[in-house]
Amino acid sequence: MRSSRKCEMLAIVSAIASLFAFTTPARADYTFYRTDPHTGACWNKVTAYGGVYQVTNNLLNGTAYTHTATVQSYRPGVGLQSNEGYTAGPGEWKVGGIVHVAIVPGDEFKYYLDGTLVASIPAHGIPFYMQNCKTATSPSVKVRLALSYGLAALDSVYTGACAGQYRFGAAPGTGIWHYGSSCGSGQGNYYQPAGARGFDCSGLVYNMFQYAGVPFGWTSSSAMKDGIPKIAKSSIQVGDLLVKYGHVAVYLGDGDGDGIPSVLEATPEWTNPDGSKTGVIISDANKYLQDPAYTAHRVPGV
Repeated sequence: MRSSRKCEMLAIVSAIASLFAFTTPARADYTFYRTDPHTGACWNKVTAYGGVYQVTNNLLNGTAYTHTATVQSYRPGVGLQSNEGYTAGPGEWKVGGIVHVAIVPGDEFKYYLDGTLVASIPAHGIPFYMQNCKTATSPSVKVRLALSYGLAALDSVYTGACAGQYRFGAAPGTGIWHYGSSCGSGQGNYYQPAGARGFDCSGLVYNMFQYAGVPFGWTSSSAMKDGIPKIAKSSIQVGDLLVKYGHVAVYLGDGDGDGIPSVLEATPEWTNPDGSKTGVIISDANKYLQDPAYTAHRVPGV
């Protein structure tokens, strides 16, 4: 497991079009995601009933088919404590299916998608594998699809702006270095391990909207700042961009109601033991909302 300066932000994120891999926890606000459709979970600590974790489960269906999720709490030797199911039709984004998981070692949270078990987490591991949901809902299917792609990329490594195809999510067959001086960006040097997906800030945003089927021809933050229509920060919505020359982040709103809005971004956040930088993260939006260098922009066609 990779170390982190923020151990409380452990979570599990699958790669795009992959199955879940719970042996390598990621550090992010969302627990787990998969494409077509995405599934996820997050928790809040509840002090009632002796102390339980209240788990909110997500089924973000961007497909043309109907899918069903089943969430359970299970006590070995006793059996099911809770068993709830919910269905999302084509293009439907569901958040619901509350399960209370008691803080007793051995209790398990289980999540099934279309009858297949995709997550099984012991209750004592929930604080490490689930974090409060940070993303507010959007009425736009295209915004939801874009965010689904970006959230599935959480914990990907940061490549910098000089990484060519690798700043758009490509994974190298062998470990490589991307040198910031090679394209005159003034950035540092970033290591990308073999098989690890990587992004820079604009590469992530470009892929997100391309995935959502939105015509998106801007591949740098400077191009986005100059080319995408500007809006007032007071009118910002989920899926809008906060941009300055040199960086771009996607606004997520205040999904968990803590009064602190969030952004999704690719930035070199912390160093891993192999020398790579964890890059795709969720962070506080206020630093961008309050900085006059950053302007708000709404992507046409969303």
